Amino acid sequence: MRRTHPWLRASGLFLSAALVLAGCSTTGIPSSARSTQVAPLATAYLPPGSVCAANGDYVRQQPNGDFAGCFRVPAYRGSTDVVALQTYLSAPRASAMEPTTSVAISAPPAVALRIRTRTVVPGERVTVVGHLRGAPTSRQRAAATYATLCWGGCRGGLQEQGLAVRWLSTTTFRMNLVIPATAWLVTNGRAVSVHPLTSGRYQVGVACLLQQSGCALGPAEGRTAVTLRAPAEARCLGAQPCESLSLNPRSAPVGAEVHVTGWAPLSLEVGQPFGYALSVTNATLRRSVPSMSFVRSEKVGGFNVVLAPRVLHVSPGATWASLGRVHVRSSTFSGPSIINPASSPGHVAWCEPSRVVVTDARLTRVVPISTVRAALHGTVLSIPGPVTSSPQCDEAQLDPRYAASVYAGFTAGEGPIIPPLFLAPLYSTNAGRTWRVVPTPPGVSLADFGGFVTGARSVEALFNAPIGASRGGSPLGTEHGVVLDETTADGGRTWTSGTLGCPVSGPCVRFGPFQWGNCAMNSDPQALLIGSPSVSATVRWRFSSWVTSVNSCSTQQLVVVSPTELVLLDPSSQYAMRRSTDVGRTWSYVALPTNRYANYGPDSIPSGNSLALASDGSLFSLVASPSGQRQELFRLAPRATKWCRVRAVFEQPVAAAGLAGPLTTHGSQLMWSQVRYLARGGERVSRHVMSLARLQC
Repeated sequence: MRRTHPWLRASGLFLSAALVLAGCSTTGIPSSARSTQVAPLATAYLPPGSVCAANGDYVRQQPNGDFAGCFRVPAYRGSTDVVALQTYLSAPRASAMEPTTSVAISAPPAVALRIRTRTVVPGERVTVVGHLRGAPTSRQRAAATYATLCWGGCRGGLQEQGLAVRWLSTTTFRMNLVIPATAWLVTNGRAVSVHPLTSGRYQVGVACLLQQSGCALGPAEGRTAVTLRAPAEARCLGAQPCESLSLNPRSAPVGAEVHVTGWAPLSLEVGQPFGYALSVTNATLRRSVPSMSFVRSEKVGGFNVVLAPRVLHVSPGATWASLGRVHVRSSTFSGPSIINPASSPGHVAWCEPSRVVVTDARLTRVVPISTVRAALHGTVLSIPGPVTSSPQCDEAQLDPRYAASVYAGFTAGEGPIIPPLFLAPLYSTNAGRTWRVVPTPPGVSLADFGGFVTGARSVEALFNAPIGASRGGSPLGTEHGVVLDETTADGGRTWTSGTLGCPVSGPCVRFGPFQWGNCAMNSDPQALLIGSPSVSATVRWRFSSWVTSVNSCSTQQLVVVSPTELVLLDPSSQYAMRRSTDVGRTWSYVALPTNRYANYGPDSIPSGNSLALASDGSLFSLVASPSGQRQELFRLAPRATKWCRVRAVFEQPVAAAGLAGPLTTHGSQLMWSQVRYLARGGERVSRHVMSLARLQC
């Protein structure tokens, strides 16, 4: 069971994106500090994209208080950042702001706790035995597989959550407790202080055993006491600050890794707590602040605590202007796209709500999809909705050599109930008169489909490996680093099971199969794969040092610049442009000029952004206005330091004209779709293809 903070279970109301330790809240300092004044210190949680470790545990603290962490310098605007630890301590009383969904249950049976040894020492592992004085209900017994042990009381003391409960009988259980090995944070409801590791009598309690709803704010269900015998404490006594934090390096450019080490009192949990997070804020400490400060939340009564602030100097890095002209040899886009250019010049496939459209420089032809529903009969997938409704096209692709062959993905479900949603892969060899289901490689299902990829002479259908196959550090969607696929080189007449290989030219880097889902509710992760050409037909893919996956709900572009150089454009990331000069093994951040028309969020990402690098070296950006009523197109010329607005491109306003889709490029053209939602339901898609020569400021 994953360990979680008590405030996540108890309130669900914790902290917005930024906290300010000043203002209308009650502020204070620990009793060990000399001053009674607290300097204001803004804090912000580190954006997820700046976490170094793939598992997200970027602050790890040992039982002795030593901690280590790592982060990437966020893409804030400024030359200095302030780095600090931050955590949240629940108030030692029941909150008046408990979730309205909490259901009060009858008082659980009393629990008698016993620890065989009456005297313990720091760091010792002891066994806690509990006995229920009344038999639990079957529902309580089934839920009581994990519980919380508390040191120094379950209200305001240390808590170790998610500990395994071993049942010895219907009413007797056993759990393991690690005695604190150093000082810890405590609160009395009015202030936060550091409790030094001193000898004395301490309470041990159990919580969240039989009572689950709101249990982290409630009292212990059972308790006992032990005597701690500790050596003379050398930390956190008197007025000497006891927290420490070091940065390595102390100066770094945006996107570079910075390692954090130091010591801090234990927070929230005994053993190996995960109570601390890193705060990285674009600011300058112009005056001295305490090594620990806190502010009380008037809403839930707990305390937001900040420790050991340090200044990080942000050194200059690469900029768009410093790159010169970026030469685009080729590019690919992540995720499913309703717009897909074929390898042959001028031909483009489009998805519309109830059909597939193919265009070229001279004509537009409609590809019917009336037989798609029937083609899925007998498979694990089916088109949702009544039989009279049309299938929803979400990805369309053309064959590089066979004009009558079309490949498309349609929204599907496993049975009549959705979600979850899947993408059903089908193809037609006769311009849509009949459709067939793409065959699947051995060991996978049709529901594992993850997109079409075209080459110079073939089309590949990619499939995600079964859940659990990507083990041992293998990229998402792979089976021990291998991507399964079905390939056709004759327009769909025959298919061959195989594995995804390197691109025909350029670095061996490409997007893997995407994880199809619902972008309105969550993300669609898609791995960025790094491979090595070899004599073997099977390429085993691996991660890069930074970019492991992207959220394909926001279309990313992977651009080949040279046999060793790549550019990744990711409008969903604060690191919107990244560059690799070593075949994708390592990446560095490239700063783009700020667009004064864009609506930047607290994570430095413009709202409604889309990016595309064109063949002439220009970068195009589609952004939403701060009001959200307009969408504008901007162009950034090679070596330019400012964006210029390309006027009268999109239909306005958004409420009437609909949303413009992600930008894509095809040769010397920029393409996008615009979806207009009709008043009586349904939608209408308009297609837009414009020459780069017409998109001047």
